[in-house]
Amino acid sequence: MRPTQIRALKEKIRQLEEENRILNQIIHKAPIPIFVLDQDHRITHFNQALEELAGIDAAEVLGSRDQWKAFYAAPRPVMADLIIDRSSDREIIEHYGMKYDRSPKAMDRFAATDFFPDLQPEGKWLFFTASPFTDSSGNIAGAVETLQDVTQEKIKENEIRELYRIYRNILEFVPYPIIVYRENGHVSYVNPAFTKVFGWSLEEVTGKPLNFVPEDLKQETDDILDRFRQEKSLARYETRRFTRTGEILDVVIWAATHTYGDTLENFVILRDITEEKRLAANNQSIMRISSALPEYPDLEDLMDYVSGEVKDLLDVEGAVVLLHDEIKEDLFFLGAAYDDQTTLERAREIRFTLDEVFAGKVIKTGQPAVTNNADSSLADYPERDKKLGYQTRSILCVPIKSDSRIIGVLCAVNKKQNLFGDNDMELMTMIAGTVAISIENARFSDALKEAYRDVASMNRAKGKAINHLSHELKTPVAILTGSLQILRKKLDAVPGVKLSSTLNRIERNLDRIVDIQTETADIMETGAYGARQLLIKMLEACQDELETLIETCLEQDILDPDHLLASVRALIDREFGPRSMHHKTIDFKQTFNTVYSRLLPRFHFRRIDIETEIPDGLPDLELPPEVVVKVIEGLIRNAIENTPDHGRIDISACPKEKGILFEIKDFGVGVEKDHRKRIFEGFFTTQETLLYSTKTPYEFGAGGKGADLLRMKLFADRLGFSIEMASERCGFLIHNEDPCPGDILKCQYCLEQADCLNSGHTRFRVFFPNGKK
Repeated sequence: MRPTQIRALKEKIRQLEEENRILNQIIHKAPIPIFVLDQDHRITHFNQALEELAGIDAAEVLGSRDQWKAFYAAPRPVMADLIIDRSSDREIIEHYGMKYDRSPKAMDRFAATDFFPDLQPEGKWLFFTASPFTDSSGNIAGAVETLQDVTQEKIKENEIRELYRIYRNILEFVPYPIIVYRENGHVSYVNPAFTKVFGWSLEEVTGKPLNFVPEDLKQETDDILDRFRQEKSLARYETRRFTRTGEILDVVIWAATHTYGDTLENFVILRDITEEKRLAANNQSIMRISSALPEYPDLEDLMDYVSGEVKDLLDVEGAVVLLHDEIKEDLFFLGAAYDDQTTLERAREIRFTLDEVFAGKVIKTGQPAVTNNADSSLADYPERDKKLGYQTRSILCVPIKSDSRIIGVLCAVNKKQNLFGDNDMELMTMIAGTVAISIENARFSDALKEAYRDVASMNRAKGKAINHLSHELKTPVAILTGSLQILRKKLDAVPGVKLSSTLNRIERNLDRIVDIQTETADIMETGAYGARQLLIKMLEACQDELETLIETCLEQDILDPDHLLASVRALIDREFGPRSMHHKTIDFKQTFNTVYSRLLPRFHFRRIDIETEIPDGLPDLELPPEVVVKVIEGLIRNAIENTPDHGRIDISACPKEKGILFEIKDFGVGVEKDHRKRIFEGFFTTQETLLYSTKTPYEFGAGGKGADLLRMKLFADRLGFSIEMASERCGFLIHNEDPCPGDILKCQYCLEQADCLNSGHTRFRVFFPNGKK
């Protein structure tokens, strides 16, 4: 070999040795712990970083197969050993379990993280990688293993994991629903409170999107999410969400973003405020309804308002207030509110029996009731929907109670969302309490107004009765007094006639009659007499009758002086006792024709069109004939005296329910509303006394003494027939004192007869049963 070649070779060797020295130095000084094994598993490199990690000097192990001493207390292969031996996955798993991973780019490279308890001082977590290297022929010449102390990272990781566990445990006990979303919007966690409120379990929603936003809120929710992604937090957002069963809840939402390692999570806290809003709405509604009471003096208007409030509060298609008619035993609409106007109008005209509607069940039991089953509701109450022309799918009814009475029912019909529940029933019950107070107050108010009208009417009747009696008595008494004076003078001129005692007694009684007006006024004003005055009045009242009776009986020698009291009683019973009435079979048409024919001459001067329709074949009556005659005569006279000339009177009779319905209808001035109730009370006249008292019978406005109708009513009560009156005051005569001219041709308001016939009327109906009471 030439010297130049020798020198070149030596230079090449020197360069290789230098490169080897530098490479060894790099490995030895590398900050990452490294060791290298040859194909015989002997340690060729053991750097300083590994010496520090393992606590072993490299000189002790270089060239040996004790690489295990750096990590374990007993001999066992390390990852590099397994790679050199080309160990299978099963063999690797045997030593490292499932803690290792193959590199996706080179299947002979391995990485793993494990805890090495034998490393000082208390064991260490190492992340290690191993890879083989080959010779020029491609055969494995050894393996390199690098290690990294990740103990601190593992400690922090474990701390974080523990904190996460604690935080998860805390979330388990938080009473508010919580959802944790991944960055992709899928649910990673829901707490038990969420499951309790919304119904979905953790297993049902994990790894899936949770779609529980109502359709009408989706756009708003998207806008909120965009803002949340920018601001990374959301403070108090009030909205609504579905539950698993489809119920809609009012909720308040708070949200924040949290990063866990490389994972971004969104925490959402929800609070169900449905109950709070319901209670607040309930309180506001009760306050609103209570405040509205004075604004609705009319009870029906108030109940319409309450029905509207219930319809809006419960979000239903309709709400009604039904009152219980305890006499007719049915239900009628006092207030109603429906989305459908046709149903609303139809409802106001309908009455239901208790068995035709669901509300009847509430009336009978006194307990609230609800049904969300349309089929069951329709099957049980088919007449309800048929009458209303409306389909009832669900209904909630609560009783309206006053003390221990059920006076009505408050109903909500067809819930638009969700089903009727306990909260709806609670609200309805609260409103029903307010409604009950309003209804009772209205009834008391109506009763007070009615009582006031009655009292006012009675006061007017009292005054009219006093004036009437006074005027009726004055004229005949004056005539009798004058006649008595004339008689006294004539008798005094007749010799042998001694009637001064009798004449004095007559005069004394006439004076008493004159005093009746004053005495009656005193009684009305003072109200009572003392006992002494009462006894004196009773004695004075009986004195003359007793004297007359005794004188008459002495003359007829029928008085027993030894039994004076018994004799006087017998005389009183005979002269003043009740008259007996005998029932007879009566042909009504014949009786009517007889009475009518007898009365015709008495009112021939009146120009009134009287239409009579008394058919043949009427059933016979079993009544005292004089009673039937007095009823027919009294009603005809009453009709004629209240009908102006050129007016009309309809008289008819027809068979009805085993009897006869007798009707007289005059198209006269009619009777005022306040007077209708007192028309049968006796000595009550519908006109002012001075307007008729001087007229002859059957003249327009003549009137009577006010006793005819009372007598008819007493006959009816005693003998078992009935009499009733219906009247409409003439629309042109607003007040009772407004006079009627008594002739249609003279009326300033009537252009033709029809104007008067359509303005007022009075109809008396008498039903005579054909049986004997």
